[in-house]
Amino acid sequence: MAMERKFVQDGLNGALMTEYFAHQLERAGYGGMNINRTPMGTQVTVFAEKPGMIIGKGGKTIRRLTHELESMFKADNPQIDVQEVKVPELNAQMMA
Repeated sequence: MAMERKFVQDGLNGALMTEYFAHQLERAGYGGMNINRTPMGTQVTVFAEKPGMIIGKGGKTIRRLTHELESMFKADNPQIDVQEVKVPELNAQMMA
């Protein structure tokens, strides 16, 4: 039973992270994300229309997001990678 609870908790955390990023990165053209949990930490890939807005001046915004992932969602050693979406018309989240 404990393993099932862990999977449910991971799924719930993923949904909450998606909702949080959608709200925080709305102006940057947020288009979704992937979460990969490894023994070394949590790798989060964010897809956006304007990756420069997510990174921020001198990396300030991405550092703040990393810190918030660690504190709010208890992600161990989070690493955020930002990918630009080349054709935003094909991403339903961006078009909505």
